[in-house]
Amino acid sequence: MKAKNYDIDYDLYSVDEIIKIINFFKLIESAKTKMVDKDILIRKYNEYRNILNNISLEKQYDKMLYEKCGVSIYQTIKKLH
Repeated sequence: MKAKNYDIDYDLYSVDEIIKIINFFKLIESAKTKMVDKDILIRKYNEYRNILNNISLEKQYDKMLYEKCGVSIYQTIKKLH
């Protein structure tokens, strides 16, 4: 399986935060094709937002993920509500 190259500004985050961001991206990607526990997804989304703490970056990463994987973080979370 080929590893994805996410366009993340690695200088902004600690290693632990980068791992959490990438794991969140993978969770969002998997939600496209299979059922993901809603509570886990919301918890991980809130954790992701707390790490980024920047609306502009959230939009940038959402666009990047959509372009690379065909899935939108915003649309995925919106469907939960």
